[in-house]
Amino acid sequence: MSKKINQIEPLIDKRDEKAITAYIQSGGWITEHRETEKLENNIKRYVDRKYAIAVPNGTIAIYLSLLSLGITKGNRVAVPNLTMIATINAILWAGATPVLVDVDESLCMSLENLKKIKNLSAVIFVPLNGRVGSGKQVEKWCIKNKIKLIEDSAHALGSSYQHKKCGKLGDLSVFSFTPHKIITMGQGGMVLTDKKTYSNYIKKIKTFNRESDKSDFHKGFGLNFKITDLQASIGNSQFSKLNEHIEMKRKILSHYRNNISDNNKIIEFTEKEVPWFIDIHFKNRAKRTEAINKLNEKQIETRLSYPPLSKQKYLKKYSNNNLTYSERVYEKILWMPSSLNLTRKNIVSVCSVINE
Repeated sequence: MSKKINQIEPLIDKRDEKAITAYIQSGGWITEHRETEKLENNIKRYVDRKYAIAVPNGTIAIYLSLLSLGITKGNRVAVPNLTMIATINAILWAGATPVLVDVDESLCMSLENLKKIKNLSAVIFVPLNGRVGSGKQVEKWCIKNKIKLIEDSAHALGSSYQHKKCGKLGDLSVFSFTPHKIITMGQGGMVLTDKKTYSNYIKKIKTFNRESDKSDFHKGFGLNFKITDLQASIGNSQFSKLNEHIEMKRKILSHYRNNISDNNKIIEFTEKEVPWFIDIHFKNRAKRTEAINKLNEKQIETRLSYPPLSKQKYLKKYSNNNLTYSERVYEKILWMPSSLNLTRKNIVSVCSVINE
């Protein structure tokens, strides 16, 4: 029996093990401190932001970004119809109203469709799967119309909009460090911004809104959204390998390009984009189902793309009549094995099954 090929898994090596061991032996208090500050500095320098705030996950990162902008009940926030559920849940958590926007062929928010929407307070742009789409144009449109912009770059660490890295777009941007991201620390998120008032607000809210450090007097409502230095020690080790991981992802994409048949379409990436998952666009849902079944027989794991938000039962009331592309294209997309430790032999095996 052949060894199972997982759709995605983290790559933890001896360097990460050494970093964790060194931190534990250092006698640190485990909670958020110097390692976390080091991780914040690493990420903000990489994307050229002034401020970075580590938080427990990407959902909380989006939520705190919305709060820092004053987004709450009565505000309308545009969100792409194809995205992870966390993006829209953060909007609902903040008390605002999500407005679903169709995507274009990049699978990112369609600027053309965004321009049709009135009375927006904010936009969340998602570089889905590491593709940047019309993100720069969306930013220009938001600035022109005085609409706040949050970039949900959970998938896109390493990708760039021409001369600007993902994580630099808009008023605030966020990253996620879950096990299937390009660098991981198990769980974790990051908010980035160039505006001190946003940074100060988020830092205050995530640490109980204390009057001063270690004080048990509080200025008002606050929460505990800290991470741990133990996590951050893994994050810093993983960050030191980010360029290696980017090259590994690009090699994986190259192997797929060289081995997939013309009957199936890899949704392409530009040289400035780093693939999160390799996604294949089949002719129709039946062809996709056929491929899934064949791959399952060979113990090759795949994953369906995120379903459109408009198809989630609890979000039906936010659906509209202008979401046809995302609702149609979802039926044809399959996320292929994309782990960093995939070999060329693995990918040839995957492609040979699909090409049958």
